[in-house]
Amino acid sequence: MAIADSSDPTEHDHPSSSSAAAAARLAPRRKRVWKANKIFRNQLKFIGPGIVAAVAYCDPGNWATDLEAGSTFGYAHLFVILSASMMAIVLQVLATRLGYVTGKDLAQHCRARFYDRPTHTKLWRWACLYPLYAVCEAGIIFTDLAELLGSAIALKMLIPRLPLWVGVLLTSTDVFIVLAFFNSYPEISSRSRRSMHIFEFSVSILVLIVLVSFIVLIVNVQPDWGDTFRGYLPSRTMIVNGGLYLAVSIVGATVMPHSIFLGSKVAISDRLKPSPMEDKETQLGRSLDPITSPNLSPIQQSGDLPSLQIARAAGLRLHQTSPVNDYVSSVEHCKAHLAHASFDVAISLFTLALPINSAILIVAAAAFYYSGSDGPSQVADLASAHQLLTSRVGVGSGYIFAIALLVAGQAASITVTLAGQIVSEGFIEWRTRPFVRRLVTRLIGIVPSAIVAASVGPQGVDDLLIGSQVALSMVLPFVVLPLIIFTSDPQTMTMPNYHSLPSGSPIGSPTTTHPTKPPGENENEGSLALMSSNESTFENNLATKIIVGLIFCICCVANVYAIVQLAQGRT
Repeated sequence: MAIADSSDPTEHDHPSSSSAAAAARLAPRRKRVWKANKIFRNQLKFIGPGIVAAVAYCDPGNWATDLEAGSTFGYAHLFVILSASMMAIVLQVLATRLGYVTGKDLAQHCRARFYDRPTHTKLWRWACLYPLYAVCEAGIIFTDLAELLGSAIALKMLIPRLPLWVGVLLTSTDVFIVLAFFNSYPEISSRSRRSMHIFEFSVSILVLIVLVSFIVLIVNVQPDWGDTFRGYLPSRTMIVNGGLYLAVSIVGATVMPHSIFLGSKVAISDRLKPSPMEDKETQLGRSLDPITSPNLSPIQQSGDLPSLQIARAAGLRLHQTSPVNDYVSSVEHCKAHLAHASFDVAISLFTLALPINSAILIVAAAAFYYSGSDGPSQVADLASAHQLLTSRVGVGSGYIFAIALLVAGQAASITVTLAGQIVSEGFIEWRTRPFVRRLVTRLIGIVPSAIVAASVGPQGVDDLLIGSQVALSMVLPFVVLPLIIFTSDPQTMTMPNYHSLPSGSPIGSPTTTHPTKPPGENENEGSLALMSSNESTFENNLATKIIVGLIFCICCVANVYAIVQLAQGRT
């Protein structure tokens, strides 16, 4: 009986203790699964801006340089495409960080820095702000030229009897019609998020069409994959016999200035759902938004004056928000948002822009450099590439090439028009209806393209397409330098680390504010105050400063080399 009694606790307690131990072992695993699921669901909210940015790196200007490199040097310049894509990822991530942390795009920062200087105000405006705006606007125009001309050439490939100038008018009109349905993008309010997602989904479809088209072309041309992957390693071939000039052209055509402006603007939109505490702080954010640092222009004021005066006396520097980012963002929320947004940009460029540009060069190398009984055939322009591809690979491949070029040109033209709107609004605060702004932006690009296409024909179009890429490479340093300056500036990239305080906390610190309740509000609900016990900076660290400094130097050296080559008659 004693033995039976001693065994009873074991018989009853062992199952419960083992189940508790099993639950304890499963708890960390479930927590990791739940956390991973949450991260994945949050990341899905960021799909879109990276794809919109990737469109700029697949425009007809890239096609021209990649086709020439592949047909002349085989796969050697794949390493240059890889390097240029890495440079583009770094710059786009910086633009994303600048936009979200500060609530302003790059163009707005340029105006805030140079427009109202305390001394020599007019000198700063006319020596820095307006020339910089002129250079950036010229970059938008030259980019739009490339998209319009590339799309017009694609239409002529599909409809040979169609005059080029008619193709320019057709490709510009349909893009304008598309943008007319999304006249608020990228200024997205909480009521138009569905429009934002529809627009980004539409652009994503266009990019996927281009990618699938080149996958089909690669299958048709059957490249040597051993030689292809060796092309991603540096080799002497890419710098001899004019290869260095093509390498410079690829860098200039890959890193697009207008995409940096667009990326900094799109990043302002907050895509993460605020936490319950941040929902409470939303009301405070609306009343505290006007208090910004001296170099930031105040946004629309709303709220009660006593809380504003107390905050000013406390010396708070609040995070400026956009209409969609309408609350005081915590540092933790900002870090989480930047992690998701940066990953989206990096993965989109690495999985879309890089493969598409690589595919263009691979198709050109396999179809023109390594095939044909009479040896390599150098491709001088897009039209000759289409003709050679049709004759060597097949008519179907020629049609796929033309369709992909048309879609790429149309998608890129959409982003250029948006970037032109952002530049004009940010630099000179051009406040008018989006319809009017985009109409003017389109006309600026349409007029020279149509004139050249009607007067000098295909050869003039090719020359203008090449010239636009050279001009863009000259514009790039003037866009990269302000981006580096602003993202490396602690004052610009620092935000207070706000957290909530219980109701009735004393104003004992210069970093504490207590917003006053609006008249008639229920006093029993309690109040919420914000305290900035410290500040968190999102400025570039030393390693990032070195990397972006090298990128800027590469851009400058590439421009000097291109100018020298052009002066010597190399075209």
